[in-house]
Parts: sequence; structure tokens; C-alpha cells
Amino acid sequence: SDTDSETLGTSLTLTGAIGDWQTSFSASYSRSWTRSLLESGIDSTRVQQLVDGADPAFNPYGPWDERLLLARRNRSQGENIATRFNVKKSVFNLPAGPVIANLSVNARRNRSTNWQGDNLGGPATRTRSALEQLDGAFGLSVPISRPGEGELLSLGSLNLDLTTSVQTMTNSRLQKRYGADLTWGPMRTVQFRGSVGRAETAPSLAQLDDPVVTTINRIFDYAREEIAEPVWITGGNPALRRGRQHSLALEAMVRPLGDQTVTLNLAYRQDEAKGGVAAFPELTPVIEAAFPERVTRDAEGRLVSVDARPINIARATDAELSSSIALRYPGKPSPPAANAMQLSLSLRHRWRLRSELLTHPGVAVIDQLAESGQSRHSLSLQATAGRRGWGATLGGNWNSASRVTNGDRTLNTRPPMTFSLSMFI
Repeated sequence: SDTDSETLGTSLTLTGAIGDWQTSFSASYSRSWTRSLLESGIDSTRVQQLVDGADPAFNPYGPWDERLLLARRNRSQGENIATRFNVKKSVFNLPAGPVIANLSVNARRNRSTNWQGDNLGGPATRTRSALEQLDGAFGLSVPISRPGEGELLSLGSLNLDLTTSVQTMTNSRLQKRYGADLTWGPMRTVQFRGSVGRAETAPSLAQLDDPVVTTINRIFDYAREEIAEPVWITGGNPALRRGRQHSLALEAMVRPLGDQTVTLNLAYRQDEAKGGVAAFPELTPVIEAAFPERVTRDAEGRLVSVDARPINIARATDAELSSSIALRYPGKPSPPAANAMQLSLSLRHRWRLRSELLTHPGVAVIDQLAESGQSRHSLSLQATAGRRGWGATLGGNWNSASRVTNGDRTLNTRPPMTFSLSMFI
């Protein structure tokens, strides 16, 4: 398989004040071209005909014409235009500070043309699509309390952010989003934050309209417990439908020294999506059973092809607990000397409490932590050291063992621990 693509883009951004409004305007334009070739063998029937007919133009012992390859060729061309306008203003004052209003409007248009053909020089199949998207968002930042400045009942620092937005897209009705975020700092070293959100979701332009790309992907086939190299299909899926999503997040942050030298974080997040869009999961037996139309096998059961484009789901529920510690030296916010050493270290733990997927109504819920190869615990480490003009970063990632159900068998897999080192000067 061979795929290459090019993108050419330009953008413009203007910022400034118009009266009492802080404003910004941005616009971008891009064009993209993608070509892919997938060879699947030799046209042996045609070769035998040339040999039997003693075709003088065909020398079986010399270089063969590329048209004797069994191959599919895809070609696509896309165009994207996007604009964004944002205004922000202090609308009135409260005892704890000004109420800030923020309004933004975004518009986007995608056009694409796709050609699909074989290697025999016949006519190619051409498809065209054009999608337009328009959305607007409005937000209010309301200071309820400030320490020593209009403080209400000694609450410390308390701020409420409210947001609402609407979006419309070609061939899709209006979708709405609502959200609220409350931040409370009872003292200078401690901060709590809670947020809730509800949204009507729709597939993005890329999920609907990206060019279809066919490659060869090397994966582990859990059903046969062997390495397979199936045809792997990615790109947009115009049949995707919209859905709804609810989210809840709670977070606590502590800086015991009063600056950024030491920062501790603890957070809980829960998400539930109904009828939404998701990336195609790792191909395990339970996923294959849920989407049999996406997987093709030969007569002996070997994996031939997988349609890994985005999917619609009936319901997905996820909950996780995360914690982190970050160390930074110098930790004071004032800029250090030009030749001072900068050191930082962060360690983050993620504990997946729940990950359930209902692919279709009326079928069993998939517990992805117990059946479909998702790790319950993960650790990530990042350490950075450097002076002005040079430095290095060391990163590491670890995931706990996972389980995959294959009929009456359970396969235990332990993902590899990975490290990365980067340097700059």
C-alpha cells in the first residue's frame, strides 16, 4: 500500500478593541490532495492469457507492466474555509468584580471530491460532497466572592461560569449545549472545581467527509490468536447519526507552599453518551460480534479486511479517577535568571472505574475493562531539565494488564512500558 497527501493553507488573525469590546477575527483557507494505492496481488488470469497467446508485447522474463497488478486507486481533493469572530466585554460590576460576557460565532464549509478506480484504466467512480457548519456560543463569568473585596460570608474566591451554544450543519437539525462551572478557592493554597454539561452531539465534518483511505494494518487477531495483516479502511462515514452527552467533573488542587513548587491534583470525571459517535474500538471478539458487517474473513477464518471508520453507538458510560503531583524549580512565578537551571517533574495516575459500551439496543453491554482489552490503571511520568536555549525531557508510560474474552477463554495481555527522550538546543 502507498499513500501520500499534501495540504496547502493560509490563515489571517486580527485582534483589537472596538469601543469597550475586546474583539478577534480569524479566517483560514486550505486545500488538500490525497492519493492511495493498494495492491492485492497479480492478475494471474490475464498473465496466463498473454502467455498462451504468445503476445509479442509481453516478455514473462522481463519487467511486467503495472497494469497486471490487481490494485485499487483512490484519489481525493478537498477544500476548507473557516471563519471565527469573538467579542468579550465587562457588562456590569458586582461587589466581587466585573461580570464578563463572551460571544463567539464560527462558520465552516467543506467541499470534497473522491475518485475510486482499479488498475486497468477503466472509468473511475466519482463522488462529491459539500457540508456547511455554523455555530455560536455565549458565556458569562460571574464573580460571587473575592477575598477581602466584597467577600460574601467569608467564602474566599468563588466564581461561576455559564455557557450555552448552538450549532447547525448541512442535513442536520439544530443542536444545543449547556454547561456550568463553579470554582472555589477557600484559601490561597486550595482550589475546588465542579462542572456539569449537557450536549446534543453530531458527527464532525471530518468524521462525515474525510477521504476514504485503504491501507494494510498489522494487528493481533484475538479470534485466531495470530498476527494478521488485513486491509484497513479509514476515513469519513456519511451514515453517522447524532446523539446526546452528559458529563460531570469534580477536581481539587492543593499548592501547599503557596506557589508552583508543588501542585497536587485529584479529579473525578463521569461521561455518558447516548446515540453518539465513537472511534472504531480495538478489534476484539466481542467488538467483532457487535459489528459483524465491518469484518471480512476468508473461508478458513483468516482476517481479510476491517472497516475501521467511525461508528454510532447506543450508549457509552465512562468514569475515572485521576491524581497527579507536579514539582517545579524554581517554583516562584517571577522569572529566574537567564542562566538558572529549570527543573520540573510530574507523575499522573489514571484509574478507570467504569467503561461500558452498548453497541445496539437489545444486546448485552460490553464491559471493556473486563472483556475488550482496556487497562484499568495507567501511569505517566515526565521530567524536564534545561537552561535558556537547551534542555531535555524524559517521558514514560505504563499500563496495567488487560483482559480479552475469546469465547470461553480469557486472554491476559500486558502492554509494554515505554520511555521517550527528547533534547533541544
